[in-house]
Amino acid sequence: MRTVAVTLVVAMALGAALASAACGLTAVGEGQEIHVRAGERDGEMYFEPKRIVVPTGATVTFVIENEGKQDHEFESVEEGEAGIEEILIPPGRTRRVVWTAPSTPAVYPVYCDLPGHREAGMELTLEVVAATPTP
Repeated sequence: MRTVAVTLVVAMALGAALASAACGLTAVGEGQEIHVRAGERDGEMYFEPKRIVVPTGATVTFVIENEGKQDHEFESVEEGEAGIEEILIPPGRTRRVVWTAPSTPAVYPVYCDLPGHREAGMELTLEVVAATPTP
């Protein structure tokens, strides 16, 4: 019976991970790394994934890789935003940012604030959701 229950939990987790990947969503837990790709493609600029979900109070590390040929920033520093200080990522480089989610659910923009980049699509949604208690 225990083997069946463990197999079911693993299968459900794998299914959730595949479903999340298919819709550009990354959901993470405490202490995990969140990989973000930044760059330019077909006249547009991007962050991938476009949406990240983090539980309240979780400390995570954003690992931002600039796949493009231009500098990009990663930030959410304005009043009422996530409090992620501006970080510059040169072309071909990777930067790491440790961040702790607030204790209440909220939705924040994370963007590149270089002239024209945000308008060209360089923004993602960071959603903080109520942590689910572990059984």
